Amino acid sequence: MFFSLNDFTHEGGGTIRMQGIMNELSKKGHEVIFISNTRKQSLFHEKIRHVAIEFPFSRKDKRIFQGLLGILPLFVIRIVYSKFFNRLKDVLAGQFDKEPIYFFEYLDNSVGYCLKKSGMIQDYINDLHGVATLEFKFQSDHAKSVSEKIKFYLKYLISDLLDRKVFNGAKGLIFASQAMKDYFCGYYPEITAKKNYILPYVLSSDAVSDVVDYELKKQLESKFSILPNEKIIFFAGAFKKTGGITDLIAAFASIVSKHHCRLFLLGDGPTMIECRALTEELGLTDKVVFIGRTPYHHLRTYQDLASVIVCPDKQNVYSELIIHVKYLDALLSGKIVINGSFKSVQEVNVNEFLSVNFTPSSVESLSSALSYSLQNHDLLEEKYKNSRVYAAKALTYASHVAVLEE
Repeated sequence: MFFSLNDFTHEGGGTIRMQGIMNELSKKGHEVIFISNTRKQSLFHEKIRHVAIEFPFSRKDKRIFQGLLGILPLFVIRIVYSKFFNRLKDVLAGQFDKEPIYFFEYLDNSVGYCLKKSGMIQDYINDLHGVATLEFKFQSDHAKSVSEKIKFYLKYLISDLLDRKVFNGAKGLIFASQAMKDYFCGYYPEITAKKNYILPYVLSSDAVSDVVDYELKKQLESKFSILPNEKIIFFAGAFKKTGGITDLIAAFASIVSKHHCRLFLLGDGPTMIECRALTEELGLTDKVVFIGRTPYHHLRTYQDLASVIVCPDKQNVYSELIIHVKYLDALLSGKIVINGSFKSVQEVNVNEFLSVNFTPSSVESLSSALSYSLQNHDLLEEKYKNSRVYAAKALTYASHVAVLEE
């Protein structure tokens, strides 16, 4: 039994993980019940039973709810959000209180805590999809002004208080790697004795089956005026502080005069304005293309435009603990992939078996990796020609969900 307030109108790492886990369990014959806000039941296996919450939460609502829960007692939260909890009481109606419910995302994790403490469910198990606490700490440590540093440090403190509440109340936790489990058990020793699982961030079967839409590719080549001998450096993902996109733009600026190439950036997010400003500052507006968001099932076609795909994440604790979905998606492209040498990635990319490494947060190292990949394109293309096959066999939820069946 699973729960999420996500409406699935925007595709991303979180929605891919939820679909992957539930669909594979359903395919194996398990009864899967999904209590959610989803508007797209077609994304899920036909045998999954859907229970509609029909209570949308905006991004602002999520931040306020979690911030208040971090610093205020639950009874106050129940009063402030009485309509929400009354709706959940109606949805649950005592029929889902005999076994733990799995809560997927950061907001969902907090709701699980509230429902258990309110006696509306028996137990909850949280999947640690994203860890805002680590991101706030990163933003505080790297803030350029005192006011920004204070703002993010206060967010970090509140988020830490929330994590302690939510983690302590859970029956168990799902970690994305052994390194992630070790980190959190070291930071929150009280969770060590819980029923914990390790389920990596891997690929869904749908992603593996996606193919290039050659008609769309032809249209894109025309739209972006891509020449036959032009090399396209490609990024797809969220524009955020830890994402390293400004590093990628700076690294690209240092090599663009030596190669016939352009940089395509697919996605959006909080640092989009900063990235556009840096592009203008460096005089690269004719060399950097901001594509924006696109449907996930079109990603494979956009990737096929590329000569090299880059995952430029900065050095941060979270990336050391998990493999980002964008890296796995990149491997499926069959293209040359550049990724930071994080511990999590090194577990699968032994001796650069699957991709080219660079030192995270080092523009110089990323520049070198870009030049190396462009100069040795044919050689590396041959070296990594089987990366897609390996990822499709070894890095999917079909081969990992067994841990939840135990």
